[in-house]
Amino acid sequence: MNKVEAIKFNDDIVKMYEALKIKSERDYLFFKLAIHSGLKVSELLTITVSQVKRLIEKCTLSEMCKAHFHSLIKIRLPETLSKELLQYIEDRSLSNEDVLFQSLRTNQVLSRQQAYRIIHQASIEAGIDNVGLTTLRKTFAYHAYQKGILIPVIQKYLGHQSAIETLNFIGLENECEHSIYISLQL
Repeated sequence: MNKVEAIKFNDDIVKMYEALKIKSERDYLFFKLAIHSGLKVSELLTITVSQVKRLIEKCTLSEMCKAHFHSLIKIRLPETLSKELLQYIEDRSLSNEDVLFQSLRTNQVLSRQQAYRIIHQASIEAGIDNVGLTTLRKTFAYHAYQKGILIPVIQKYLGHQSAIETLNFIGLENECEHSIYISLQL
């Protein structure tokens, strides 16, 4: 079994966007929200319209975060994603209690297996290897780190026990071993 990895290159993320958007707005927004929020797949699958609106308006996922260590960490979604989500909600006439990502057949919660098939098929079409559902959260964490968010903050947000666990999770364990230099001139 192959280890899934973060999608590290922006060009590959764009390829995933394109592959998903052709198939379904829901699938595209599922992926986009996942890599911008870092939520667990189980949280994404059950996120309601009211929770998404709260995330857009207040940058918080309060009741979802009570079970985690990251309740004080705020997530600001890009304005374009916020607009796309609100338009998606309006176009489908979803109420605040509705689950955002519903099965097209049953209008119920999208299953984990279906979410995997969606992401996996898009990765094949985009020509990206080692992609699974954990890739979504790994991609969020990797890009947060690349934007300057400190490992301890990412560690806390992900609920990891150690910085090493977080570095391993985002695929930086080997890179960091050789790139840390401390030069003091006291």
